[in-house]
Amino acid sequence: MEQCGICGSHKKICHACGAELHKRFDDFIVRAEVIYAIFMAWGYASSAEAVIKAQNWGTFPLLVISTFILIRFFFAPTRNLYTAALLAEKRKEWRWIVFIFDFPILIFHSFAYYTMCIAVAGGNENAYRFFQWLIILLSANIIWLISIAVRMRISSRHKHFWTFIKWCINNAVSIVLFYAAFSIFSGNAGAFFEFFITKKLPFVVNPSSLIYWAFFWIALINCCLDVILTASDYLGFDT
Repeated sequence: MEQCGICGSHKKICHACGAELHKRFDDFIVRAEVIYAIFMAWGYASSAEAVIKAQNWGTFPLLVISTFILIRFFFAPTRNLYTAALLAEKRKEWRWIVFIFDFPILIFHSFAYYTMCIAVAGGNENAYRFFQWLIILLSANIIWLISIAVRMRISSRHKHFWTFIKWCINNAVSIVLFYAAFSIFSGNAGAFFEFFITKKLPFVVNPSSLIYWAFFWIALINCCLDVILTASDYLGFDT
């Protein structure tokens, strides 16, 4: 921790790459991590409790996906929000974006995950809601990743640029596959976009239906590819 010669506040400096982050900005990220972690842990606990209480292993595949999503998105504050903060330190005029856009969309990530997990408590017939919020979560993540990648390109900070692009492509391909599976099994491709707005279930998605397992495998492959491709970036072991 060193002292800033301009404002007098303390700042973190990485002597390996030269990245700087003022202490107050870093404190903000730490608090954001706590809020985010509460929502994520609360959501996962709710889905696990639902599976245990139901004593019905038909919802267990949904818990598996919830586990992988928790592992992946638990790093969003330390990777995405922290990257956005570092970019804002490089370009002071971007600081408002962190508070107006990055922080709210981070909280939305945790809310979407929490709602997705709560859907597990609805039983087998509520799997539609589970996958609905999973698709919403991936869509929101794509928007955030593109935003950060564009800022990285503008500021000429390319060290992790392709990591964000890989995350974005993986999620985008999965949404396309969700759309294809929905179109095939429902026979109504246009109804897919009701995933984002509908309050009524267009049809039941349960373990006895093919669309349930199609969605499950798409989600599982998405999670596995994400971890395999970018695990080093999650943990900070950058090459």
